[in-house]
Amino acid sequence: MIYHQNHLQLSNGNKVPQIFFFDMDGTLYLGEKIIEGSVEFLNRLKEKNIKRVFLSNNSSKNRKEYYEKLRRMGFLVDIDEIFTSLNATILKLKDENIKKIFPVGTPSFEEELRENGFILTDDDPEVVLLGFDKTLTYEKIEKTYHHLMKGVRYIATHPDILCPTETGFIPDIGSFISMFEKATGRTPQIIGKPSILMLETILKHHSIEKRNAVMVGDRLYTDMRMAIDADVISILVLSGETKYHDYIKSGMNIDIVCDKVKDLVSIFEI
Repeated sequence: MIYHQNHLQLSNGNKVPQIFFFDMDGTLYLGEKIIEGSVEFLNRLKEKNIKRVFLSNNSSKNRKEYYEKLRRMGFLVDIDEIFTSLNATILKLKDENIKKIFPVGTPSFEEELRENGFILTDDDPEVVLLGFDKTLTYEKIEKTYHHLMKGVRYIATHPDILCPTETGFIPDIGSFISMFEKATGRTPQIIGKPSILMLETILKHHSIEKRNAVMVGDRLYTDMRMAIDADVISILVLSGETKYHDYIKSGMNIDIVCDKVKDLVSIFEI
């Protein structure tokens, strides 16, 4: 069902955007449960050679894990179509020539950092890097606290408060950020959504204008905030965190609001 639709004006005069950015959790699936129609729509875009990029703020998994999960679910994806908040953070850290990191994240989070040449250490790190850590222990909390109190630079991959699953929501990194703020008075620099860094980097790489791009997601304060700030077409799906009354209360000028990704078939005549 389509609840709201602005008149869309694409820069290239076509009916279909050149690139679709998709959030994953809550937009394409919930945990291990596929959201109805999402596989078929995404595979149809691939058949028509329309560019797709799969974005996630969930830094508890690395790119390879998302690739394997999407393929297992039936999505025809390539690994270089997947871009997480950790990938965006890695680009920034490399650009600033950061080497030594104290990571607060899962084993796969740490694995991707090592694969990109970073030294993971408790000893005089340049950065405390906070991810969505499902393996968080009191020992990690204590070490993080001491590093932050010493003034070590503090970065978080994303700000999401809750993570959607097939059985309901679970605490995400935003909950950890609040805990450390209470303990230390410090808040991190945030790299992932709603930062526009991910979108702008990819659009520049493909030489695509912003108004020929679409961002599809289920969250107001990350997906839709980023889309609006980046001036790409914003599409809110109500299959994850956000409900219709949340959208109404937000007052945000979102281009399209619909139930699920499959509703986009009729909108873009794909």
